[in-house]
Amino acid sequence: MIKGRVRLHVPAHMLPDGPEDVPPFYQNLLHGLEGMGARTEVVHRDYAALLRGPNGGDFDFVHNGGVDRTRALNLAPAYLSRFYYVDPKGIFFESSISEMTFRPHAIPAKRAAEFTAVLRGLFVKDRKSRHTQPEEVEVFGTGHIAVFLQNDSDPVLRARHMTTEAMVKTVVEGASGHPVVVKPHPRNMAPETVDLLEWLARTHPQVRISTGNVHDILAGAAVSVSISSSVALEGMLHAVPTILFGRSDLHHCAMTVRQAADWPAALQGALTRDWPFEAFLLWFLRRQNVWATRPFLPRVLERMAARGADFSALGIDQAKAAAP
Repeated sequence: MIKGRVRLHVPAHMLPDGPEDVPPFYQNLLHGLEGMGARTEVVHRDYAALLRGPNGGDFDFVHNGGVDRTRALNLAPAYLSRFYYVDPKGIFFESSISEMTFRPHAIPAKRAAEFTAVLRGLFVKDRKSRHTQPEEVEVFGTGHIAVFLQNDSDPVLRARHMTTEAMVKTVVEGASGHPVVVKPHPRNMAPETVDLLEWLARTHPQVRISTGNVHDILAGAAVSVSISSSVALEGMLHAVPTILFGRSDLHHCAMTVRQAADWPAALQGALTRDWPFEAFLLWFLRRQNVWATRPFLPRVLERMAARGADFSALGIDQAKAAAP
C-alpha cells in the first residue's frame, strides 16, 4: 500500500491557481515521478514544519530551500537557465557543492570542451542571460574590470563579505590602471544604488556605468567582479576570470575577497592564474546540478535514495524511470 507522497514545497506566490503554475522543471519532475507510480502534491512552504522532520513516508522537495535532513532535497535555478540544484543541504553558498573538492585534472578535457561549446551556443551566441538583456550592441574594448551589482535579496545579503558600496570603492580605488565598467542589477535601483551610482559619476567620471548586455561587457573584460553572481559562470564562457566578494559555491574557480586588503592579491591572482574554466563548467553544472532539458530522473532518484527515500512507501517503481 502506498503510504507516502512526494511533496513540492513552494512559496505562496507560486501557487496563485494550482500546481500548473510552478516552473516547468518542477512540473516535469512531478509528472515524471507520477509516471513511476508516485502520488505528488504541491504545498505551501512551511520551514518550521519542514525542519521538524519528514511526515510519515513522504519525501520533500523544497524550492529555494536550506533544509538539511533525511528525505528532503532542495531545488532552485543553478545560476544559468536550464540548470537546477537538487541538493541535500541547500542552494548557492549553502549547497553541498561549497564543501566539495574540485579536481580539474579528473575532468575529461574533450567532454568539457564540447559541453562549453554547447553553453556558448545557448548563451553567448544569442547574448542571453538569466535576466532579460538589451538587444542593442555596445562596445567596451578590452582589459576592463567588469563590476556587476546584485539585488538585495536575502541570499546575497547573507553571502556578502562586504557591502556593495565597499566592494565598488575597493575595486575603483584599486583598479591598477584598468578601466572599470559598472552594471547595475536590472531589478535593483533602490535609493542606496542610485546614491552609489551618483557618487561614482561625481567622483570617478572615468568609470563607465552601463545597463548594457552582460555579454557585451564580458567580451574583452580582464576580470569580472560581483558578490556571488551568475555572471561568474557567464564570464567563464568568455574565458574571463572572476573575483567574488561573498561566499559562493563557485569559489573553486574564482578568487575571493573578504576585506579590502585582499583585493590587490586577488586581482593579481585572477589575471595570472591558468583557470580551468571548461572543466569547472562541466563539473559544476552537469555533475553537481541537473540539466533540465536532458533526462534527469535517474539522477534525481539517486539523490532521493541517498537522502533516505522509501520508494516502496512512495509507490515509485524505479524501473519506469524515463525522461520527462
